[in-house]
Amino acid sequence: MTSVDRSSRTLPTFITLVVVAVLLMTFDVRFQGEGVVGVIRGGTQTLLSPLQRAATVVVDPVADFLDGLSDITSLRENNDALRAELAEAQAALAEAGDDLARLETLERLYDLDLDETEVARTPANVIGRADQFDLAFQVDKGTNDGILEGQPVIDAFGFVVGTVSAASPNTAIVVPIIASRNQVTVLVGSQTGLLEASPGSNEMTLHIFDARDPVRAGDQVVTAASTFPAGLAVGEVTDDARPESTALQATVRPFVDVDSLRVVVVLAWPPDPTAATTTTTTTTPPSTSVPGGSTPPETGGDG
Repeated sequence: MTSVDRSSRTLPTFITLVVVAVLLMTFDVRFQGEGVVGVIRGGTQTLLSPLQRAATVVVDPVADFLDGLSDITSLRENNDALRAELAEAQAALAEAGDDLARLETLERLYDLDLDETEVARTPANVIGRADQFDLAFQVDKGTNDGILEGQPVIDAFGFVVGTVSAASPNTAIVVPIIASRNQVTVLVGSQTGLLEASPGSNEMTLHIFDARDPVRAGDQVVTAASTFPAGLAVGEVTDDARPESTALQATVRPFVDVDSLRVVVVLAWPPDPTAATTTTTTTTPPSTSVPGGSTPPETGGDG
């Protein structure tokens, strides 16, 4: 029994000794080349290398994505800054263009010639619409500059624009003839007529109540001496029209584009508003007037 037990223990012991010897030989070889620390470091690197490769595969794209986001944010900021600079440049260009247009208009004013040389002229800048729902506009001159309600307004070419409807010390409101309720007395050739606005249209309607001749497309319409000085160009007839009985009606296109106005000229018409008012409000009794405009001699008190 004793010999059998010993033989059964010998084989495991032998195998254990062989394994231990191999391990010792392996560590000995490692120690000779690198030492204990080198062996541990090498083993650690061997174990962690797959983890490092996996981390690189996962982390690098995330880092690249974050860098891309940063670049996109920077580009957007640069684009916003460029857009702001472009808007400022466009605004400056528009302002320069507007100033140039005003300068050209003012230069034309020096060449503006009116038949009534004694009429005072006051240039004024258009500074905005009085109301977004109508065509009346505001200018930067007022009663302090001699502008009064009812005075006529023309553009730099001498074309009729409208009349002053209200005036304050520093500004005034101008109503264009195409938006006015008042008719304008005009001449087409030798025929006198009335020109009135057509609601919702940039064209006007001409009425000649004592028409003798037809009017033709292209005939020029000018002012008669009433609200405006005589001879100011208003517009042109758009279509031929013939009298029906003694009346004639035609369409007239004004020369002035109200939306494009930058500078207008206010005329002090009539030249003496006080005298005009006196003439308008003073009437002569029928018994004291005679044909030809002369005044009969006064009757003496002695008779």
